[in-house]
Amino acid sequence: MDQRSARAERSKAALKTAFLQLFHTWEPEEITVVELCRKAGLNRSTFYAHYNYMDRLIREVLRESVAEVLEGLGSQWNLPLENGGVKRTVIAAYLRRFLNNPTLMRFCTCANSANYRELIIRAHVDLALGPSSDPIEYYTAFYHNAGILSFILEWLNNGCPIPRENVVEIIHEFSKVMYRLRPKAPAI
Repeated sequence: MDQRSARAERSKAALKTAFLQLFHTWEPEEITVVELCRKAGLNRSTFYAHYNYMDRLIREVLRESVAEVLEGLGSQWNLPLENGGVKRTVIAAYLRRFLNNPTLMRFCTCANSANYRELIIRAHVDLALGPSSDPIEYYTAFYHNAGILSFILEWLNNGCPIPRENVVEIIHEFSKVMYRLRPKAPAI
């Protein structure tokens, strides 16, 4: 990596770190480019060299947080199965990682959390599905993830009224539907 690339990576890392520091006490919409750059010790032109607007930075931070949650779990269609659905231990591991990710939890519980729901879902689908050029497969995965994430977010927003084990079981049952709906490879 040349010096210019290394400096660009350090600048982006500083902007993300500053965003996360501000994000712990401010709503995302309250964080301005000016305040972010002040916190990062960079000027505004550096911000705009990397991101056209704040939403790009937010998308990148969200995507990285989702990638941390999904790391090592496997592709959407290659998860280990149990009784026709995703294995409960994999679901429990995913849920534990999701609930222990402070950035995702903050996005899920901030005042305008509904604004970030689709971004979280899209990041999940893009990262969990893996390469797919089949639109039916993509939309099957999208609506499956949308349903599961909406369920988890409602569960969180309502104060987790049912035990986590029950949540794992509900997601397991829901995953059975996804695997039944998955497009079959054409016979050759």
